[in-house]
Amino acid sequence: MYEEKHMWATVYIRGKFFAGFRTTSRCEGLHSIVARYVGSRHDLTSFVEHFQRCVAHMRFKEFNADYESTRGVPVMKTCIELLERYAAELYTHEIFRFFRPFLSRAGSMRVLNIENNDDGIKYIMCKHGRPDFMWTIDFRQEEMIFMCTCLRMESFGIPCEHIVKVLVDIDICEIPRSLVLDRWTKKVKSALIDPSGFTRDAVVISRQSALMEFSKQLAAVAAKAVDEGTNQPHSDVAKSSDY
Repeated sequence: MYEEKHMWATVYIRGKFFAGFRTTSRCEGLHSIVARYVGSRHDLTSFVEHFQRCVAHMRFKEFNADYESTRGVPVMKTCIELLERYAAELYTHEIFRFFRPFLSRAGSMRVLNIENNDDGIKYIMCKHGRPDFMWTIDFRQEEMIFMCTCLRMESFGIPCEHIVKVLVDIDICEIPRSLVLDRWTKKVKSALIDPSGFTRDAVVISRQSALMEFSKQLAAVAAKAVDEGTNQPHSDVAKSSDY
């Protein structure tokens, strides 16, 4: 395991894109969800049925999260309101909540030096009151490419507070396309093509899935409800009253 440390130690995965995965906790969390539906007591047929229920539940949660991301705009809380508002419209709600603290921390960054060279502009900055911690940001203006020594953009796909500080310094009010990872945006599923070749709107799919799941829950509750006078399900009472 020690010989393979470059594959699991945090210091070695820094700068490599793992979408925030650092431990096996996400996998263990998935196992705990599956364990609620299936177990060793189930035969093969029961296992398939219960596993399908588990998958349907997880898909519903995903569609519901996609639908919620299309509703409303979060309240602006930082002093960098234009960038914050653009990020709120661009990212999903969950990713925006992860990104917003970087906007707040950008205010505590202090630019120490700006160097102009043939390759671009180099910013050297530190945290306010902590000159011993320094970061270097290389900015190539023609391509609008930003590279920071903290490597958070490369590791997670979200601009760090150091890059945000540079955006504020050069008065950019929108997050450049080079700093946007499609998988974190609301529009990544805006145009889906199913096997039949038809393009479907992700918002419509999310709404439809949410309504279908709620309809199933309502039907399950209605099926258990019985009429007190006849001790029959409401559907049976309705049928008997028709005759």
